[in-house]
Amino acid sequence: MENSNEQSVSDKATLQVSLHQLERTPAVHYFVQSRIGRSGDCARDYAAMLVIIITILAVLLAGYIIKSFKKPPKFPPGPKWYPVVGCTKIVNEMSRQYGCQWKGLSNLAKQYSTQVLGIKLGLEPIVVVYGDHNVRRVFTEKVFEGRPNNFFLRLRCLGKKMGITFADGELWKEHRQFTVKHLKNVGFGKTAMEGEIQRELQYIIQYIDNHNNTPINPKTILAISVMNILWKFTAGEHINMERLIFLLDLLKARSKAFTMAGGWLNQWPWIRFLFPNGSGYNLIRKINQQLSDIIEEAILKHKNESIPGNDFIYMFLNKIKENRESFTEEQLKVICLDLLIAGSQTTSNTLEFAILGVLRNKIIQEKIFKEIHTILGNKMPSWSDSNRLVYTMAYLYEIQRYFTIVPLAGPRRVSKDVTMDDFLIPKDTTVLISVGDVHFDPEMWEAPDKFMPERFIDDKGKLTKTENIYPFGIGRRRCPGDALAKSFIFIVFVGILQKYQIVCRDDELPSDEPIVGLISSARPYTAEFRMRNT
Repeated sequence: MENSNEQSVSDKATLQVSLHQLERTPAVHYFVQSRIGRSGDCARDYAAMLVIIITILAVLLAGYIIKSFKKPPKFPPGPKWYPVVGCTKIVNEMSRQYGCQWKGLSNLAKQYSTQVLGIKLGLEPIVVVYGDHNVRRVFTEKVFEGRPNNFFLRLRCLGKKMGITFADGELWKEHRQFTVKHLKNVGFGKTAMEGEIQRELQYIIQYIDNHNNTPINPKTILAISVMNILWKFTAGEHINMERLIFLLDLLKARSKAFTMAGGWLNQWPWIRFLFPNGSGYNLIRKINQQLSDIIEEAILKHKNESIPGNDFIYMFLNKIKENRESFTEEQLKVICLDLLIAGSQTTSNTLEFAILGVLRNKIIQEKIFKEIHTILGNKMPSWSDSNRLVYTMAYLYEIQRYFTIVPLAGPRRVSKDVTMDDFLIPKDTTVLISVGDVHFDPEMWEAPDKFMPERFIDDKGKLTKTENIYPFGIGRRRCPGDALAKSFIFIVFVGILQKYQIVCRDDELPSDEPIVGLISSARPYTAEFRMRNT
């Protein structure tokens, strides 16, 4: 037993000596020391890595901030840029001071003595062009034909960059050509369209007569008539009055929502996640869905072939059946929306201003009536009469100049770097076109602030200078519905003046100061339409 214990003690001593010797070997000593220090080294490694990451992020952030307020080389003059917000603050202040963004930007351009103004709203660099030469360049040169691809414009197009108004590239080229061609094939811009306008004129006259000399606001009936004609050629049927008013109210609410929310949602789209209601995003989505439902209902009727005849939707659906890649129901819906928006407000707003103008000026009204009575008598007006009613046409041109419906046209996107007035506009910059300033340019117009139809009549009694106003734009992106707009404005205006004297019952003239948002509109007014004894 004692021998056994002695052997155990001896073994332990031998083992300890062996371990001690093993620890002193270089390989094992390095291994042990590295394991002991590894936890400390890992902490130091993580700290160093964290410092590197933070440094890189700080450098990237600093570079981003510097870039966000540093203007590109030779960029057009304008206010100073600040990180994230650009020069939004000064643009908003000028817009409030002068009543609208168009006038605010116009005065900024004058402050910097430039016809090419460079600004930045949020993170988006924008160039605003002034002067007839520059405006014509943007309207007509291919480099300016693009559209920005931002959240705001996609939201306007039901969520995607589609349709024809805000599409670009091959999609826009193919579908604009298809839309214009096939609307013409179903009678748009031809005798059939004129017949529809004359039909709507009779409804407007009936509407006026039913009010028995009671003052009315012409806004609703005019917008409804334009929309009815557009929908007839688009969807092959007229819409009942109740549905028309609902559709018109939707478009009004949508326009108002875009005017109010556009700045915020366009500059900082992420704001919709924080304030979906306050930003107007939920309201716009709701209205978009309601408009989409109306258009989808019309498409379904065509799929079921419950609409007689031929129209634009039928022709588009035929292309879908041919499996043409870009022809989809989504694209059809947005084109239908483009057509409704383009005609329902701009055309009726112009005619509303035309009625307001003769309401405020009895001398001009009587001069127009005498021309109509002398040349047409009681004949139903048609577009062909526009060549003979020179003063009437001059008046309508002056209305379109003086009350510019879209004073700040666009937006366009440049497809490559381009020079204008020795300034460089970088590729993908958004460009706005100040049509309103061209229409009030004192170098082009005598006394531009004075309403004067005679400016469009030359010494020989012929119309002149009509190429210097841009109510429908020019170039390949000109309004595809201009044929309807021009004919509707002329025929309906002449038809109303032919039958009625337009007066204020209380002799208090309404204001002619327009409300300018995305488009210009007349302030609400009423007029009494008294049947003439002819």
